[in-house]
Amino acid sequence: MSRTVDRLPNDDRTNGWSALLAPRQPRAALQGDVEADWVIVGAGYAGLAAARQLAERQPDASIVVVEAGVVGENASGRNSGFAIDLPHSSSPSDAAVEQGRSVIRVNRFAVDALDRLVAEHGIACDWQKRGRYHAAVTDAVAAASLVTYAHNLDAWGEPYEYLGRAALRERLGTDYYTAAVYTPGTHLLNPAALVRGLADSLPPQVRLFEHSPVVEAEFNGASPYVRTAQGRVRARKLILTVNAFSQSFGVYQERQVPVLLFVSLTHPLTDAQFASLGTENVWGVTPAHGVAGSTLRLTRDRRLMIRQGFEYSPSLRTNEARRAKAKAMNLDLLRRRFPQLGEIGLEHFWMGWLAVSRNHAPAFGRIADNAFAASCCNGSGIVRHTAAGMLIADLALGRDNPLIDDFLIEGTANTIPPRPVRDIGVGLTLMWDMWRGRAEQ
Repeated sequence: MSRTVDRLPNDDRTNGWSALLAPRQPRAALQGDVEADWVIVGAGYAGLAAARQLAERQPDASIVVVEAGVVGENASGRNSGFAIDLPHSSSPSDAAVEQGRSVIRVNRFAVDALDRLVAEHGIACDWQKRGRYHAAVTDAVAAASLVTYAHNLDAWGEPYEYLGRAALRERLGTDYYTAAVYTPGTHLLNPAALVRGLADSLPPQVRLFEHSPVVEAEFNGASPYVRTAQGRVRARKLILTVNAFSQSFGVYQERQVPVLLFVSLTHPLTDAQFASLGTENVWGVTPAHGVAGSTLRLTRDRRLMIRQGFEYSPSLRTNEARRAKAKAMNLDLLRRRFPQLGEIGLEHFWMGWLAVSRNHAPAFGRIADNAFAASCCNGSGIVRHTAAGMLIADLALGRDNPLIDDFLIEGTANTIPPRPVRDIGVGLTLMWDMWRGRAEQ
């Protein structure tokens, strides 16, 4: 039985990353009936990686990708622009250390693939290997999180620096943080530019349709299909790669939690403001407290970016009052960190959704005889969803790829209670985490 898709992404046309880029002509919308070997729903990192992997594995196959909106305006183009080669963090156990080694193998597999594609196709996305500062505001979180992370980095044999407040002030221009662990392998980038470049360099046998939201999907049977307002694609196999919006398709509804985050980008800093910062002219900070903390960047064109807020969003919608509150909070948190800058303004403000699971594992696998899905990036979308797309393609092809076992080292996303019990439980858990970590904002 087919399913009606009644909740679609709401492109609010505010993505700051794409606003910095030159205009791009989207591909035409789907028109009429199309037959293909493969249909992929979603042109983000996972969908584009799956399409490219299928084209490389099956050069004669016909592959169709349908995207609800415009490439680069979706969630893939709205994140903070970190391609992280290591686990975000880790717990103090031998099992966590072993799991971390699997995560590193998968992450570097994806980073290496992106590195090759950026170079091969000349994708201008500010792709720079600048490392990452994983930072704590308070001594308590530094002791609970950063010390454990450093211990695991030692076990993995990974290079890092443990930096105190004075060193961070010298490098970043702020004494807001008590400590940070710096690791050198992270790439920083403009995510909208990267996903645009990946889409515009797809192999010739991949047909991409934009402005083509799916309104009906059939996953079962020998010929799954998707229908849009103006056309339909029927294929031998289907891959769904829409992350948080997979719940709209009736997929992984009980295994992932949609979360809304808010991002701001300042005007370019003046020469005097820029000179008041530290010795690093491009950097990225991730929070040691993942729920309450803030993600920050200093970009190559001298803008500060901040992402803050971790809001449960089961409706995949928000309102103007909530947006205004989040924007004001972003500006306030920037001013706390960099009081020496004086007057700073936000040129761009936007929001985006990601999906997390209770056990921090992906939602990944076969969903029908000829249909597969990859979802739930758990906050590491660029790298984990690039890997997920390549690996779900191999799974759908029946290819034995040992990295699939590494990708699923923590299992798959476990079940969560149905609504409304879920709404109460998730809401209370996030409120408690935010309250406990309020000093880490």
